[in-house]
Amino acid sequence: MVSDENEELLDSLVEQLDMDADKAEDEVQDRVEEFEGMVSEEGAIHLVAKQHGIQLQESSGQELKAENVVPEMRQADLKGRVVSVGDVTEFDRDDGESGKVVNLTLGDETGTVRMSLWDEQVEMTEKIEEGDTIGIAGAYTVEDNQGNAELRLGDDAKVSMVDEEEVGEVQRSSSGSTQGQASEVMCRGVMNENTNYTVKGMVVAVYTSSPFYRVDPESGESVRENDDGEHVTDSGKVVEDPGYRLAVPAVIDDGTDNIRAIFFQERAKQLLDLEGEDVGGDHKAIEKAVDDAIGKRLEITGRSSFNDYFGRIELIANEVEEVDATQEIKSLVDELEA
Repeated sequence: MVSDENEELLDSLVEQLDMDADKAEDEVQDRVEEFEGMVSEEGAIHLVAKQHGIQLQESSGQELKAENVVPEMRQADLKGRVVSVGDVTEFDRDDGESGKVVNLTLGDETGTVRMSLWDEQVEMTEKIEEGDTIGIAGAYTVEDNQGNAELRLGDDAKVSMVDEEEVGEVQRSSSGSTQGQASEVMCRGVMNENTNYTVKGMVVAVYTSSPFYRVDPESGESVRENDDGEHVTDSGKVVEDPGYRLAVPAVIDDGTDNIRAIFFQERAKQLLDLEGEDVGGDHKAIEKAVDDAIGKRLEITGRSSFNDYFGRIELIANEVEEVDATQEIKSLVDELEA
C-alpha cells in the first residue's frame, strides 16, 4: 500500500492510465526497489507515469522535496537552500542570437537538485547568493544529459525568498565543500557542482587536439578571430599580438570511477613537466610531453563544474601535486597497523 500522502497522486495515475490500482501499486514498488531507496515513493509514481508516456499534474499548493523531483514534471513547487551558484555561460544560438545560462544547486534535508536559469532569468543571480533560502512556484523539469531532473522556470514561474527555518539542513549526495577547504573524495564522489574537492588518481588520458587559446596579454581576456581576420575580445577590442594560454583536459582514474579534469596554464605545465618553459603556441612540444604524463599519479584539488557539452561534472584544477605511489602505499600500511 502506498502511503496516505501519495494516494491522491496514485489515483491520478490510475485514472489517466485506466489501470488496475493494484497493478499500479506493484509498478510503483518495483521502481522503489529498482533504485534501492534512491527514489522516494512519490518520485517512483512520477517515474511510472513517465514510463507510460504521461505527466502527472501536481495539485496546487503541493510542495515537493528535492528527492521527489524527477524528469518531465509539468508543475514543480518547492523550497530549498541555494547550495551553489555557477558562472554565467554565454553562447550563440543557431539563429545567430546570443544566449546566457547559469546553473544553481538547490537542496533540502532530502537531497539536492540542479536548476538552470536562461537569458533574462540569469539576472536573478544578482539577488540570489549561496545560503539563501528560496521558494519556487510553477517550475517544470526536464531530463539532463546524465538522466537526472533539472528544474527550469516557465513564463509564469515565481521565485521568492522564504524564511530559512522553512528549509531543513541540506543533505548532500556526497561529501564536499562549496567554499574553503576542499574535501578529499574518490572520483565517484565528485557529484556536486561548484564544490571544492581533492581527488587522487592516475592520468589515463590527455587530450591535446586544441591545447591553446588566444588571449589579450594586457587584460587576460580570451580573443577570437572575426570575419576580417582580426583578433578581438568579447568587448570588441582589437588585439594586434595575442598571447597563448594552455588549457589541457585529462582523465583521472582511481579505480572507483574516472573524472575529466581541466589544467590551465601553470597547472597544465605541471601535468606535462613543462614548468619554467615558454611553449608559446608550440603544439609539437605539448604532444611530445603527453607520453610522460600518462601513468602519473596525481593529487588534484579543484572546483567542480558541470560541462554542458559532455553532460558531466568535471574538475578545474587549482592545485596539482605528483604522488609517490610507493610512499603512499607505505603510509596506508602504517595507518592500518597503527
